[in-house]
Amino acid sequence: MWIDADKHVSPTTGYPISIRHCDVLWSTGWRRVQFHCHRHGLLSPHVLYSTGRFSWSVAAMSDTPKVVHRWLAVPDQFDRFTRFLRDNGILMPTRIGIGVLVFLLGITILLKRLGTHSVQTIGFPLDVVVAVLVMIGGIALPVIATTRERSYFFVVAGDFAVAVIVLAEANPDQRLLGCLVFGLVGSYIAFFHNLRTQLWHLLFSGAVIVVASIGVFTDVPSGLPDVLGRIAFAIPVITVIPVVTQIALALLSNDAQSSELDPLTDLLNRRGLARRTSELLQAKSSLDQSLLVVVIDIDNFKHFNDTYGHDVGDRVILRTAYRLHDWARSDAAIARIGGDEFVVVQMMPLPYVGDLLARIAPIMNSPTGEPISTTSIGIAIHNGAWPDVHAAESGVHDLHRLADSAMYESKRMGGNHVHSIVLTDQQLQQPQQSGGRSVL
Repeated sequence: MWIDADKHVSPTTGYPISIRHCDVLWSTGWRRVQFHCHRHGLLSPHVLYSTGRFSWSVAAMSDTPKVVHRWLAVPDQFDRFTRFLRDNGILMPTRIGIGVLVFLLGITILLKRLGTHSVQTIGFPLDVVVAVLVMIGGIALPVIATTRERSYFFVVAGDFAVAVIVLAEANPDQRLLGCLVFGLVGSYIAFFHNLRTQLWHLLFSGAVIVVASIGVFTDVPSGLPDVLGRIAFAIPVITVIPVVTQIALALLSNDAQSSELDPLTDLLNRRGLARRTSELLQAKSSLDQSLLVVVIDIDNFKHFNDTYGHDVGDRVILRTAYRLHDWARSDAAIARIGGDEFVVVQMMPLPYVGDLLARIAPIMNSPTGEPISTTSIGIAIHNGAWPDVHAAESGVHDLHRLADSAMYESKRMGGNHVHSIVLTDQQLQQPQQSGGRSVL
């Protein structure tokens, strides 16, 4: 049977996915979906299983319109790239470097104004005003904290400044040189934003190049060959390098993203879990926020492999991963760190913890699907705030250790149990147990 499915969003990567022509087979009460897929243009085979409904991981797109739509739907990468720079200790040097470059561009505009070849289309020294503002911006960049909104403002201001300088210049050749600065703005977008932003930038800069090449606002005559020659020179220069850089970075980012994912379940692996946990720790600054570390182990998993084969064992793993997605919050870090072991790290307001814990046993140990499987679950909860990052990292390590111990206690009780530990500042409450329900 062949189906066409609607578009969805991957719960792990956040990228849009669309499934086409999926071969659906039936086996021992399970739906087996096997398809070849493109993950940002990279072809790879995937097999997913689920009960009751389908679980999709990546897209299978072959026609150009859908490929283009997928590229345009890639989320903005400002936060991710900024985090990469920060984690490697080069965020401030990068900001300083960009600020120096912007400041030097302002100096260049002033020096050009003082040059003998500079002829302006208007009497007011608009280029001098722009130069001063550009230099102020270059000084402010390393000082003022950069957010995504401010980064967008930087892009818009940069495009506007270049357009003003170019159109205020009367010399066509000087205009052409000024248009090349659009390439620098495009390169910045390639690193910090997405292709959709890049296309808006290219549309604007291309329009400015056409207007400048025609000779608008000048009295210098321009023949058709001159106009076409300027356009043919400037547009490829400002387009090719940024766009190629954008695509290359997206592919590299996809490889990096893939290196943080478990190939069977599309959940995070240990590396991805460490990164996502670090993000959660940075956000945990309030005393009314609770951090949960949950360790889940499938009961008698070896029995499934020995009795039914590894194919069925993989199905049990995938069903467990699906149930975790169904239970956890949308911003939780869900990882598979071993053959049949999973970890969930999530943060939430303290009043919501009880309801979430009450739901975990009914969802994870639901007697639906064949073969029926249960899990042993250990939960460690921290309420409060840590004094610094090192204390937070150490605290998460302790929470993981406690959750792991609680999970093994659940196994000693025969499985299909939830064991929880609550850690409030320095006070540790003793573990409590219940048959299939978690209690604080």
